[in-house]
Amino acid sequence: MWTKVAWLTVSTGVLGSGIALQNSALPKEPPTPLGTPPPVSFPANNSYSAAKADLGEKLFYEGKMSKTGATPCTWCHVPDQGFGDVRTLSTGDLRTSIRRHTPSLTNVGYAKILFWDGRSNDLEKQSLIPLAAHDEMDMDLNKLPSILKKADYEPLFQAAFGTPEITTQRIAQALATFERTLTENDTPFDRYLNGDNQAMSEKAIQGLKLFQGKANCISCHGGPHFSNAFIPGKNPYANTGVAQPPIFDEDLGRFEQSKLEVDKKAFKIPTLRGIGNSPPYMHTGRFKSLRDVVEFYERGGDEERLPKLNLTEAEKSALVEFLRRGITSQ
Repeated sequence: MWTKVAWLTVSTGVLGSGIALQNSALPKEPPTPLGTPPPVSFPANNSYSAAKADLGEKLFYEGKMSKTGATPCTWCHVPDQGFGDVRTLSTGDLRTSIRRHTPSLTNVGYAKILFWDGRSNDLEKQSLIPLAAHDEMDMDLNKLPSILKKADYEPLFQAAFGTPEITTQRIAQALATFERTLTENDTPFDRYLNGDNQAMSEKAIQGLKLFQGKANCISCHGGPHFSNAFIPGKNPYANTGVAQPPIFDEDLGRFEQSKLEVDKKAFKIPTLRGIGNSPPYMHTGRFKSLRDVVEFYERGGDEERLPKLNLTEAEKSALVEFLRRGITSQ
């Protein structure tokens, strides 16, 4: 479930633990306490309005945003799939496979690092990249304004921006405004954190304790967004040793942007908020269930870069319960 209420205020609390980390693949610094995010902020040059968010939503569902006119953003970012995709790898406008699994857009409005390889840090600019990408929507951005004009979008741009002019900048601003409303900040965990002791089951509470303790998920998935990628000063990328699908050439992740040796096969650490709504998991889309993910970490990853967790079957089940029903809206 996603919440289209950008201005919703939720009081913030914190939970955390100080775990000593021993493995080089994990952060060395203490984890950031968990909590509830503050309301989404909108940039000064693209302030929120309901009309702009509504326009962005309509554009998000609009097939004419692609070259063939048949592929909207929702082809890969499916609303009832956490604005992610249940397919291992999505396909683009020409129905050829995209290289990486489509990430969920949950809480993307807070993100300063975008895409699995961090190639963008601006949501407005990012929103145009998939539109123009040949293997995604393959749209000529110079032609898009006239296409939308013919589709009678001028009144909607008038309502959103005060004049009917359609430009790529305004398209990007409308899309980003809509995407900033896609929040998942009122989960059972958040209600439990704010004093509702009945919000989570005993099993999910046990899972939370494991998340912060024995399983040590918090070392990479800390802070209000359950991701170091949202925390200033933290390393937003990690190489957890996920095996590469054989159908593509080797994916070097962040290295392809930074050219730094340390970034080889490192990928952005995703938020875990709403994770129960958006299988499959990892940048490869390899794991079909949260239990598969837990088993991956249980064995130390495919390349044994991580310490084995040594969880009991009951502990694995509790951890999955927290992920599926604790930090995912019900």
